[in-house]
Amino acid sequence: MFSKPRKYWLRRPLALRLGLWHAALSGIGAAVVLVAIYILLARALDTREREALEIRAAEYADAFENGGVAAVRDLLEREQQQPHVRSLLVRIVGPGGGVTFAKVPDDWIEDDTQVMVPDRWGTLQTRRVQNVRIPRDEQRDLAVVSRPLPGGAVLQIARSTDNRAVLLAPLRRTMWFAGSAAVLLSAGAGAWLAWGAIGPVRAVAATAHRIVATGDLSARVEGTQRDDEVGDLVRQFNTLLERNGNLLRAMREALDNVAHDLRTPLTRLRAGAEMALQQTDNPAGSREALADCIEETDRIQRLLETLLDISAAENGVLRLKRERLDVGALLQSVAELYAMVGEEKSVAIGVVPVVGVSVDADPTRLRQVLANLVDNAVKYTPAGGKVSLAAETRDNRVLITVSDTGPGVPADEQEKIWQRLYRGDHSRSQRGLGLGLAMVKALVEAHGGRATVANQPAGGAVFTVDLPASGGAIS
Repeated sequence: MFSKPRKYWLRRPLALRLGLWHAALSGIGAAVVLVAIYILLARALDTREREALEIRAAEYADAFENGGVAAVRDLLEREQQQPHVRSLLVRIVGPGGGVTFAKVPDDWIEDDTQVMVPDRWGTLQTRRVQNVRIPRDEQRDLAVVSRPLPGGAVLQIARSTDNRAVLLAPLRRTMWFAGSAAVLLSAGAGAWLAWGAIGPVRAVAATAHRIVATGDLSARVEGTQRDDEVGDLVRQFNTLLERNGNLLRAMREALDNVAHDLRTPLTRLRAGAEMALQQTDNPAGSREALADCIEETDRIQRLLETLLDISAAENGVLRLKRERLDVGALLQSVAELYAMVGEEKSVAIGVVPVVGVSVDADPTRLRQVLANLVDNAVKYTPAGGKVSLAAETRDNRVLITVSDTGPGVPADEQEKIWQRLYRGDHSRSQRGLGLGLAMVKALVEAHGGRATVANQPAGGAVFTVDLPASGGAIS
């Protein structure tokens, strides 16, 4: 019993997995891009803030060089109303570390601390240290620039920035929500696209399940119009099904024909054996019956051997002992071989003179091909008719023809006569195995050639063997 295929949603559908993979890869790519944008923006803001502080520090350093601390104080008082100045921390630290001037923003916290520090002789002295800090409840960053002043003093400028709170924090939230939405949309879009892309694959699987479950070899996959790899897969799958169906039909027909052709010789064989057993008082009759049994046994053996040779040739395992052959001499020898058979049926066998035509082939197998064609032509040519053998070289090919003046081959049977054990209406009355032309086709194709048949305008059939020519002509 074959199990029915489970529903796609009860399994792990490929479309869903592809959609998840697409979403994961898209999410990783989007995350890398967004993080890079965030880092570049944060650095750009920091760089811009530092450049502004550097410009301001240069102005205050020039003022200090021109007028000392008083000049710096005057400059700050003149610019006090500007927002970018009110938010600045400006401090001048003397050579000993003491603060000589400080301007602290109103929203900063400032306190003084007394510390004990040793002087250069090691004596501890009390020193006032000024501490300034940003309130803890404000999420700000601090940008600081220091610049040396004449006399060993140091100018320090600092500004608290709320870039992360005002700009970067909302940007992070926006990126998070946008990235999550993009990943979900990517997963849905990827699954939808994948589901549509693998539709033909599902059709292939369904057709295969149908063939396995029901044995319906006529089932085919629909939708082969797509011009891509999946469409090519469907077309190749349908071609495979077609060839397998034809092969199975040919096998059934061949088995039917073998069974039909074996029934008669086996019946005769049994009848001859029974006759030999019954005629105990007639030794001559028993010997004749046994001789008939041997003849029928040989007929069955020839049938099976021919079938094996055809199968070996069609499957490419038949060993060919190739050598360079003179086609004209080969045709003459075959004609001489069947000359007596032709005389018995009053059928003339002639050979058109062939000069300089050669081919690389197995002499035994090629002679077998020609013998089968001549035997077939003589068999179906009425008394007084003629069988003609000819050969020529055309476009680096050797064309060997065997023509007759018989009834010809009906158009609807010209493809079927090459099948194993096929017997047309005109051949039912002729004695034979029905394998001669099948053997011809298999052997010719094993040599890399092609066998065809056509009817002549004046009547009769012409069989053509098309083979590759050898390297040069035979003188």
